Amino acid sequence: MTKRIGIYLGGLSLTALGIALIISSSVGAGPWDTVAVGLTKHLGLTIGTWSIFSQVMFILITWILEKSRFRIESVIPIFIRSVFVDFWYYIVLGNVELTSSWELQIASFLTGIILAGIGIGIYMEVNFPKTPIDGMMVAISNRFGWSFNVVRMGIECTGTFLGFVLGGPVGLGTLVIALFLGKIIQIVNTRMKRIMQVSDATQSF
Repeated sequence: MTKRIGIYLGGLSLTALGIALIISSSVGAGPWDTVAVGLTKHLGLTIGTWSIFSQVMFILITWILEKSRFRIESVIPIFIRSVFVDFWYYIVLGNVELTSSWELQIASFLTGIILAGIGIGIYMEVNFPKTPIDGMMVAISNRFGWSFNVVRMGIECTGTFLGFVLGGPVGLGTLVIALFLGKIIQIVNTRMKRIMQVSDATQSF
């Protein structure tokens, strides 16, 4: 259990660091992060705080799709991730200039998207509460038989539109994330699934 908790928190922290790097690179934030940034610009509060509020609707959608009890525990990972996002973005990277050159911007952005994809792919397989957006991705995938990649692409494209309307930092990077983040998650999650199966099998002996 301790090992799984460590993996879970590590995955959420990696995801948050990836998000913070992506936003700081100014290449274009993740689709739903543009929504949070846009809300922060207009209404104040931190990006992490708006991430919590804006993703509550994903819990409702997942609840409707799965036709099960309202998964209030889904608030736990988004709260943890949002705290990590604010920590990485405002405290660790707050005084770090990542836009001084286009090379640094691209490097920061690519590192961010890779870390975010790896983090999500890792923590999803621990079978602890998923963040609302990832829980909805799984619910849609299970309901309609679509791959994580296809489902994630649709979710991110919707976020891109809303972020644009709110005046969030929609850019080329936003499109890249919408198209490729799901693929990274799929690859990492598949490998993580095998690792966890081997680990569980080893512990059972």
